[in-house]
Amino acid sequence: MKQLPKLRMGLVGCGAFGESHLLTLTGIPFVEVTVVTDVLSERARRLAERYKVASVSRDFRELCSREDVDAVSVVTTEDQHLEPVLAALEHNKHVFVEKPLATRLRDGERMLEAAGKADRILMPGHILRFETKYATVKEQISSGRLGRVVSIYARRNRPKWQGTIYKRTPLVLETAIHDIDTMLWYIGRKVKSVRAYDVSIAPGGGADLTWAVLRFEDGTIGVLETMWLLPDKTPFLDDVLQVVGTSGIANVDILNSGLTIWRDDGVEVPDVSYEPRLRGAVSGALREELMYFVLCVMEGRTPTLLTAEDGLEALRVGLAVAESARSDSDIQVAQIT
Repeated sequence: MKQLPKLRMGLVGCGAFGESHLLTLTGIPFVEVTVVTDVLSERARRLAERYKVASVSRDFRELCSREDVDAVSVVTTEDQHLEPVLAALEHNKHVFVEKPLATRLRDGERMLEAAGKADRILMPGHILRFETKYATVKEQISSGRLGRVVSIYARRNRPKWQGTIYKRTPLVLETAIHDIDTMLWYIGRKVKSVRAYDVSIAPGGGADLTWAVLRFEDGTIGVLETMWLLPDKTPFLDDVLQVVGTSGIANVDILNSGLTIWRDDGVEVPDVSYEPRLRGAVSGALREELMYFVLCVMEGRTPTLLTAEDGLEALRVGLAVAESARSDSDIQVAQIT
């Protein structure tokens, strides 16, 4: 049997989600992860040994310059996406970058400019577009079965312990950015204005809870709720979505997945949506997302299900939410530059 060509990929960022990327990519038969790198060299070395990756680069610049890399997955901390993305594009590599695209709008714009100049794919990681339940709601909207969408409510709440890890990034850009992108995807129109409120409780500053109302250009209302204030024993995925249309309502509840584990030390609701593990491999939305990117690269086609422009617009709205809460005022999204 003729062996199919493989896409050779490099991984920048070997933290917890970087490992999820690596496990997922190594499970795709026509992908070969040739090299990894991380700011913590020992962490990169351990991950390379665990997943039998041939090489470890000393930094992302060296990785991006290698001839045995066709595409790069950037899974660094949220505020460190820019330089690896630019380095990869400068060396004519295709790029998958985790959400948010950036934490500053100008950084995101620079990425898009570089991708256009290099004529390479730049795809942000907005995983809900590849999750079965959320994608099914999109199909219901697109088919007209819900009628005209009037409002969307989305909740994405996390336990307190997550705040101690992820508070390096503004709450709305870490969690609610998922739902902002989903609302933009569902409605197909831009957000006109935002009014947001937040609460800071835990030490270290920054929001621990944010509520926001988004008004879309067509009059649709979006409501966001997100926090990392749930008790530490709370099951991990408290994600809810409700779409109200003139002819129907769609509800998504990730927490009530149909699988619950009860133990002496608490209750667990395993992830069966985003990156479930089965027989040592990753399935679910993360695999679908990375598979889509890989196939776009290998087949030479431009992504249409999720684009860099989509990532930039979600970032713009997220920054508007943060600015509205900070300034205690209504914000016109078009003013965010």
